[in-house]
Amino acid sequence: MNLKRFYSGKRVLVTGHTGFKGAWLSLILSELGAKVYGISLKPEDTRGNFYNIINLNKKIKSNYVNIVDYKKLAKSIEQIKPEIIFHLAAQPYVIRSYKNPLETIRSNILGVSNLLDICRNIKTLKFFLNVTTDKCYENDDIKKAFKETDNLGGKDIYSSSKACSEILTKSFYESFLRNNIAVGTARAGNVIGGGDFGEDRLIPDIFESIINKNRLTIRNPNSIRPWQYIFDVLNGYLVQTAMLKKIRKKEVLSYNFAPVQKDVVTVKEIVDYIAKYFKFKDIKFLNQNKGFKESKNLLLNSKKAFHELGWKNKYKTLGAIDQTIKWNEAYHSNPKDIEKFSITLIRDYFKI
Repeated sequence: MNLKRFYSGKRVLVTGHTGFKGAWLSLILSELGAKVYGISLKPEDTRGNFYNIINLNKKIKSNYVNIVDYKKLAKSIEQIKPEIIFHLAAQPYVIRSYKNPLETIRSNILGVSNLLDICRNIKTLKFFLNVTTDKCYENDDIKKAFKETDNLGGKDIYSSSKACSEILTKSFYESFLRNNIAVGTARAGNVIGGGDFGEDRLIPDIFESIINKNRLTIRNPNSIRPWQYIFDVLNGYLVQTAMLKKIRKKEVLSYNFAPVQKDVVTVKEIVDYIAKYFKFKDIKFLNQNKGFKESKNLLLNSKKAFHELGWKNKYKTLGAIDQTIKWNEAYHSNPKDIEKFSITLIRDYFKI
């Protein structure tokens, strides 16, 4: 579909726009001609932040608001008058949810409840997409690719908070929103791409060790996740939102976005692939979780997105890693030009 034709000129709000996915999504929307607004906490910058690196605050209108603060959130949204909302603001880390469970619950459950309740009174709003996670499914650690109709749940606080977010979205839609707003939820696998500096995340940890020439310690090398390229995932969000009304079902439309099962790789395969490219050998593998329970196997079935949205990944997992290496090499060789380089990548991928 022609994304530029759909998004150009529309007032779009991205919550969580200072995060990795939110910043890339905001930049893409800006390139598509949308009038982009952001609501988020101030960007974290422990070892880098894509939002700051590309000077996104100069391209879009940023509002630094905690979504848990109902009054400030409502005031900001009322002033923006969005036509489309992409909701990405959340506490996004499994391990952090063990360390601070109430922070996760407030952000991921109370935050989305505040946002959905405010949406009831935003007359300009036509489309709402809640971006959750592949971890919202009740996972018994069998090698099963979850479908959108499978049970929601979670053994850790992060996963259960995202399952709750899914349920709340449906409840608000059925109770208040179904006559005026097209609503969807998006459940994507682990994302790979340039500009990711997140804590306790595989790819950023690998690059940090290589750059600083420190030993790389990796837990659970045999775990599998549906890793995929950042642009493939965000393209899914953009296409899904643009098609919410065209599909014309009076329900919350949920879609999985993930690579086909034959393309899924293990943690060790990813580490070995990047290490081989950089000729890096100081790696230690551990079969443990540091006291935190994580599912070993996590797979998604994306056939629904393929058949109903015409979506599929352009890159396989190792191809996504190639793109990530390319961005990181460009950033570390010439950081002043990374904003221009990132925009060029967007224009090439989305054919703008």
